[in-house]
Amino acid sequence: MNEVPPTHRIDPRHKRWVVVLLTLMMFTATMDFMVLMPLGPKLMALFSLSPKKFSFLVSSYSFAAGIFGFLGSFFFDRMDRKQALLGAYVGFILGTVVCAFAPDFSTLLVARAISGAFGGLLSGISFAIIGDLFSISERGLATGKLLTSYSLASILGVPVGLIVAERFGWHATFGSIALVGTVALVGAHRFIPSARWHLEQGPAPMFSGLTENLRDPNARTSLLTTLLMVHSQFVVIPFISAYIVSNTGFPAFRLPHVYLVGGALTVITGIKMGRICDQFGARRVFKLTGLLFLVPIYFITHLGHVEYWITLLTTTAIFVLSSLRSVPAVTLISSSIPAKRRGSFMSLNSCIHQVGAASATFLSGWFVTQSGAGDEMKGFADTAWLSIGFGIVAYVLGQRIKVVS
Repeated sequence: MNEVPPTHRIDPRHKRWVVVLLTLMMFTATMDFMVLMPLGPKLMALFSLSPKKFSFLVSSYSFAAGIFGFLGSFFFDRMDRKQALLGAYVGFILGTVVCAFAPDFSTLLVARAISGAFGGLLSGISFAIIGDLFSISERGLATGKLLTSYSLASILGVPVGLIVAERFGWHATFGSIALVGTVALVGAHRFIPSARWHLEQGPAPMFSGLTENLRDPNARTSLLTTLLMVHSQFVVIPFISAYIVSNTGFPAFRLPHVYLVGGALTVITGIKMGRICDQFGARRVFKLTGLLFLVPIYFITHLGHVEYWITLLTTTAIFVLSSLRSVPAVTLISSSIPAKRRGSFMSLNSCIHQVGAASATFLSGWFVTQSGAGDEMKGFADTAWLSIGFGIVAYVLGQRIKVVS
């Protein structure tokens, strides 16, 4: 099993800054994507959007991210990981600035695509850097910490973004993301080291990353597992906020509580899961936790008018159990290929993730209907069976992934 060469290892204290800055960059990209969903009721009313049209607005980010992730697989094993990271992040910030000034639905749609095109690259590059700088025995914890960016976006980003939207308008939410992103960009330029040891034997041919990964059975299994896991999540998650407000009686002004409580617990469990993966192995942990996420998915889609705390308990379970599945799965997937093509693979994996999120959201838009703003949603319960089916197949495939480096 390949490990990080001694000549390319960095001081453990420096590794903390690498994880912190990568997490901050992922935090802004995640918040940029996530905040659109709880803004759904406001934007749907403002632009007179049907659920199907709103699902297209959400999926435009992911489709653009998927296309650029695919293109990135041609180049990222030919580049210094740091330069690839900084270039993608500059593009993401520019796209978010356009969102902050978008005057209408059409401009916002284009701006979301720009943000997605570059923001979607960040995940693959970040996990490639983790794989290059962290040995397999410490990669689980690093992965768990990096994945807390999603939770931190839920705890801090989304609630603050919603508050900013209420006080200053939804444009200001995206402006705030761009401002934080600029700070992260400066820090990354200064503190994240170059990652070039995959170039020691010379840059790989342009298309070799794509072709070699697709010929590799282990890589194909990892990519398919990613696709199915994402479908399992995104046939349900984009409409949860609108659903619980319209169908369960959950007060709209309490939506930040969903992200605050769920995100706070996920930060704790995500880091703990990373340590457990390093101690017992990611495959063994995934075997124990890979199906738990599907339980609250069924319950959230079948809730009627219930007490506030029941809805909050169910959404929190979705956050936490998603983390218990994702940390070991991502650790397995990022360790399933040789280091020399980790960049192209993780970029391709990001492509699969984003296209999967877009297609799953688009798919669920065909099942979910709503007569008008404030009316109950219909058909949301049907998406649970899609989620469960995708999740079970992902669980079976995930246990077949072999750790390579």
